[in-house]
Formats: sequence, structure tokens, C-alpha cells
Amino acid sequence: MVRLTILIDDINGSEIGYKKSFGFAALIEKDNKRILFDTGTYPEPLLANLKAYGISPSSIDAIILSHNHNDHTDGLPGILRENDNIPIYVNKDWEIPVSYQGKGIPKKNLVVNKEACECSELINGIFLTNSHFSSDYGRIYEHACYIDAGNSFILLCGCCHPGLNKFLQDRTQLGISLESDLHVIGGMHGFKFSESEAEKLDSIVKSVILCHCTMYASDYRRQFGNICSIGIVGRTLKF
Repeated sequence: MVRLTILIDDINGSEIGYKKSFGFAALIEKDNKRILFDTGTYPEPLLANLKAYGISPSSIDAIILSHNHNDHTDGLPGILRENDNIPIYVNKDWEIPVSYQGKGIPKKNLVVNKEACECSELINGIFLTNSHFSSDYGRIYEHACYIDAGNSFILLCGCCHPGLNKFLQDRTQLGISLESDLHVIGGMHGFKFSESEAEKLDSIVKSVILCHCTMYASDYRRQFGNICSIGIVGRTLKF
């Protein structure tokens, strides 16, 4: 079983005891490992929500950062204060200067993902896509994460600046069948599917959970119906 808990988000509400905050972060739990995907904008709400969930930063095994924008990276110092040797997975273009760049990461923590691949040294069934470029917000490079949930795959995105289609195309390189069921979670920014694209995905997409920066939530709801919802901070999804 895979558990995924939204820890930082600003698009919707929060469960009792959790703090809503700008940015995005989600906790992946699989095979007794805990992986933090993005860290939000500020350390304080991230640490508070981890405490509300009942775990400490020292119990997190690794961090994946989707892209180098401060609303996805700048909660990191709070984790490093208690877990200073934690591996932090970034895309190969991480060091290229961009607008809204996040705080620096200690070199000893960096693990650079050079191409779409399974991160089996971290845990079996966790995949990172290629790094894709977007001219959004001055220019940015982003990768996304696939999680093998047994009978389906979860596609977890930070902001989806390059477009969800780019990450979906990487399934072939990752060895993920184009017929595998998908759950799509995260910020979608200004990306939306055409009607024909949504129709092609209709048979495999089993849920869409919109978070953070999504601009066209009404289009996703119209195209995907009742399998589409808005993320809630502190809510745990089980797959």
C-alpha cells in the first residue's frame, strides 16, 4: 500500500490541527520508507504539519524537489536542522539560475537525477521523470515523480510548469505501460488538457487531485467529473 499525505498547500482548506500555507509538499509512505516531495515556502508550517501527522523530520528517509522555486524548496532548512544528512533528489538542471529561485542546498545532500529512471537505491517503485524546460515565470526546469502502487501508478507533480503531457510522455522511457491506471496529484499551474487529450485518458485516469497553483480547476472537473477533487492539507490518500 502507498500512503500520500498533503502537508503544504494553499488552494483549499485543511484538516483540523493542520496549517494551510503557500506552496506545496506531500509525504509519500511506501514499504516502510518516508519520502518528502517538495517542502513548501516556510519551515514553520511544514514542521507543524509533520508534528500534527505524528512524525519528526529525523524519520524522513529522503526528499525529492520537483523544481527550484522557493515555494517548493524553502521549507527545507527546517528538515535539515534535525536531519542534516538526508539525501535530496533534484533534476539535472538544478543549478541553472532561474527566477524565484529557492535557497541553496548543501552539496553533501544533493543527488542529481540525470534522466528518467527508477530510483531503486531509494526504494523500489519510485521513478523520476526527465527534467523538462518551461518558459513559465522567467524559465524553470522541473521533473515529476511516479509511484508504483501495485495495480496503478501515482503521478505526483509540483507545479507542472512544462505541462503534464511532458511527464506523461516519459512513461515509455520509465517502462510504465501506457495502459496502466493513473492517479494524478499536484499543482497543474496553467496546464489543461484539450478535449481530445482528456478523452484519451478517460479509461486510465482513476483520480485527479488538484493542488497549489492549479488555474483551471473547473476544466479538470468538467473533463474528469467526480473523480476530480481539490487537495486538502492533512488528508491522507491510500492507494
